[in-house]
Formats: sequence, structure tokens, C-alpha cells
Amino acid sequence: MRRRTLTLGVLLVLLAVFVLEQGAQVLTPLAEVAGLTTQYTKYDVVVPPTLYSVPAANYSFALESLPGGGQYVGSLEVADGRQVGFYVMNEGNFSLWRFGRPASLVLDNPDAISYNFTFSPSLSGTYYFVFDNGENSPLVVVFALSSVQGVVVLNPFVAYVGYELLFVGVVLSFFGLRGGGGKGETKRKARTGGAGWKCKFCGAKNVGAEPTFCAKCGRAQN
Repeated sequence: MRRRTLTLGVLLVLLAVFVLEQGAQVLTPLAEVAGLTTQYTKYDVVVPPTLYSVPAANYSFALESLPGGGQYVGSLEVADGRQVGFYVMNEGNFSLWRFGRPASLVLDNPDAISYNFTFSPSLSGTYYFVFDNGENSPLVVVFALSSVQGVVVLNPFVAYVGYELLFVGVVLSFFGLRGGGGKGETKRKARTGGAGWKCKFCGAKNVGAEPTFCAKCGRAQN
């Protein structure tokens, strides 16, 4: 029994070390199946609400270096309820667009007034957010951009499971080792009388841990 307890304790300690090294996030798939996670959406500001002045019959832009595969949300507000052309494109297409050549646009809204948008760049690179003023007077726009990320939070029971396993493993290992020689050792001591033994034929007391030959009568004990 104590051997099994010790074995289980050692296994739990090894499992605890693995979880602590890899991090509790390695258990996220199992925690999700068991309903031990909480999910929420995290917003990180990339461009805080910023005023951009757009010259008459001209354009202005904001640019940001963005990693591919991310998700972004943004907003555009034109002062005085006026309209502006709003376009999102990568660096290569911006070079084409500014010279009037055909360009591929990620977002295309030629009549934006109050506009909320979402986009996910497929490739990493510099992206241009263009404000195109087709009117004969300057205008002002307010532009903002944030990244969006889904976050999974582990239940505290799962988040600290590495320490929990380590504690239980150490306790089981301690009790497994504490048993000493076990029942076999207890029976041997009872049979031998601890420090010596008596001859089963003549009753003489002999010195030694194991019964062998009696020192008085010389007869074998086994």
C-alpha cells in the first residue's frame, strides 16, 4: 500500500513540474471542455482619437505598422457632418493610388461621415488610412484605431493546479516513505525478539539478528 502511495506521489510531483514549466495555459483545452474558463474581448488602443486636418481638394493619412492576422476596429467622424473619402490600403497600393493608378483597397468608403469599421490585415506591413477631401474647403476628421483580442481566463482552480498537484504529490510521497520496512520488518522483529533469539530446542538465548545455529546445543533453527 505504501509503495503505491509513494509511486502516486512521485507521479503527481512529475506532473506538477511539467505543468509549472509549460504554464497552466497548456490545460486550456481541457478547462474549456469542463467549463472552467471565462472569455472576454480585450481592446488595445493603437491610435487614440486624433484630429486630422485635410486640405481642400487633397488628402491626408495616418499610417501604422500592423502584424498580419490581427483584428482591428476603428472609427471616423467628420466635423460639421461633412463627407470624406476613407480608404485603407497597404504601402504598395498606396503608392499606386496616390498617382491615380488602379489599387487594391482593404476598405473603401467614398462618402464617410460617421463611420465605424473592422478589418483584419492578412499580411504584416505598413497600412495607410487615407482621408480624401473632394471639397473646395478644408475639413477635420477624428480618427481612432484599436486592436481586438479574445482572451481566455482560467478558473483559479486550474490556474494554480501545478502548485496543487505538487502539494498533494509531496504529501503522498512523504507518507509513502514514512512506512519504513513495513509489515515484513515488523514480523521479523517479532520473530527474532529484536536484539537476539531463543533456541526452539533448548531455549537458550542467542545473540544475532537472524536465527541460525544455537550456541549451546548446536542445532539448526531452520
